[in-house]
Amino acid sequence: MYREIASARAALLVLGGVSWCLYLGIAWLSTAFVYGQNHLQRPILAFVSLYALAFLLYCVAVRVLPGSYRRAEVWLVLALAVVFRLSLLHSQPIQEDDFYRYLWDGKVVASGFNPYRVTPLAVRNALPDSHPEELLQPYTRILVEHPVFLQIVARVNHPAIPTIYPPFAQALFGLAALVAPGSLVALRLFFLAFDLGLCGVLVAILARLGLSPLWVLVYAWSPLVIKETVNSAHYDVVPTFFLLLGVLLVLSNRSVLAHASLAVAVLGKVYPLLVLPLFCWRTWLTQGRMPALLGLGVFAVVLGLGYMPFASAGMGLWRGTVTFAEHWENNSFLFPLIRTVLGERWLATVVVCLALGMAVVLLVRWVDMRDARAFVWATFSALGALFLLSPVAFPWYFVWIVPFLCCFPLRAWLLLSGLLGLYYLFFYYLYRGTPESFRWIVWIEYGLFYAVVLWEFLVRNRFAFPLKREGNV
Repeated sequence: MYREIASARAALLVLGGVSWCLYLGIAWLSTAFVYGQNHLQRPILAFVSLYALAFLLYCVAVRVLPGSYRRAEVWLVLALAVVFRLSLLHSQPIQEDDFYRYLWDGKVVASGFNPYRVTPLAVRNALPDSHPEELLQPYTRILVEHPVFLQIVARVNHPAIPTIYPPFAQALFGLAALVAPGSLVALRLFFLAFDLGLCGVLVAILARLGLSPLWVLVYAWSPLVIKETVNSAHYDVVPTFFLLLGVLLVLSNRSVLAHASLAVAVLGKVYPLLVLPLFCWRTWLTQGRMPALLGLGVFAVVLGLGYMPFASAGMGLWRGTVTFAEHWENNSFLFPLIRTVLGERWLATVVVCLALGMAVVLLVRWVDMRDARAFVWATFSALGALFLLSPVAFPWYFVWIVPFLCCFPLRAWLLLSGLLGLYYLFFYYLYRGTPESFRWIVWIEYGLFYAVVLWEFLVRNRFAFPLKREGNV
């Protein structure tokens, strides 16, 4: 047993050291990704290659995890995870610019204004006017008093659309702006805090399920999580933290706090709303009707309190989200097929919503939510269905899924986390005037994924790695 642990520790050290070199290589490559410059010369293929190598090492690390463990191995996994992330802390974002919206929204909130009322484009267009209309005056004053935001607001993508980010996101962006206005590094540090906190929550969930805490490596070493959270500075890790915290609280029978945490997750991004019925049903079965209704009430109250400070925007609260839902489509596989068959996007959206609703109903009916692992499985299944059916399947949206792979390390889903790195080839083709070629990349991404799903089911007659039960020595 000790020999197995020592061998695994040595393997993890070697794999971690080589992975660190790859992340340093990605950080070095990132210097060529300067906003608005040298699109054709950007080393996109080199980045995708380094990402693929990091993913291969990650897969080997998952395979060599020992069945038994000591605390030293857990700390080694987490320490190397921190090293990987710090390697990219000061890197140039690779093909991502969403953080400009975060920085702008944060400054607007920190200045006491409402980011849902005015679009960045309206502020930019009003600035040359010495007497802009009254609604825009406070926003243009930000640009006059803090010139650093002139560049930031000019780089916000989709500037004609109000922010799509819900209230808790705005609160966090505002807090970052109070600490270090306009600083990408400060924003990354805020996200990194939630990222590492999520590792702690996952260790606690694994303990609740009787699984080795070494499985936290599946999340902590995930190249997708590291790239999208640190380098790209995507915000998705924050609502994912509160979602998984809610799962942990549900498993601990602390239903009120669990529903409150889920509400905060929804205030961060809307997607966790899908699993609200699973939280309520689990609470109903394990604690009774009144705790479930109380949890639902707490969820509603927290959600209402979150939106209250921004209520002056009226329907503007939802304008960005509605526009996103009506028009965005990228890197998805099933949704375009459904839309092509049905002929209308709105009809495809209705079908997808009905399918997701039916999936949740079936999970409630067929899964014994009283069992802790079954509840976590049901939550994972619902979110997995959402990702696969969504019209938008950016790699950073998969951050919602990766934590659940610590409990259910399905080969197909782990593979998909690596294949999603091919998304960045879209820009390679875009800059060469052939964006339609990317559709074949999407078929590769999801074709391999579904092929492994089928192989697991038909050939191996199982879906997951055999999970090692806890064996502390």
